[in-house]
Amino acid sequence: MLNKTILITGGTGSLGKKIISILLKNYNFKKIIIFSRDEQKQFEMKKKFNHKNLRFFIGDVRDKNRLFFASDK
Repeated sequence: MLNKTILITGGTGSLGKKIISILLKNYNFKKIIIFSRDEQKQFEMKKKFNHKNLRFFIGDVRDKNRLFFASDK
């Protein structure tokens, strides 16, 4: 899984946080993209996890262009 990139929509919710915690603890990914609407929760997650392979994108899954943009990064 070393060269894999994962996109997690709703990444700042309780399920998203748990998934990210498990992934960071057990796997070595190229990149994990956290996609959510809540800028404050993203800020808090950046401080909590402080991991070089995490990328944060503000957006809504209903905005197809923004979702595709995030998944391409």
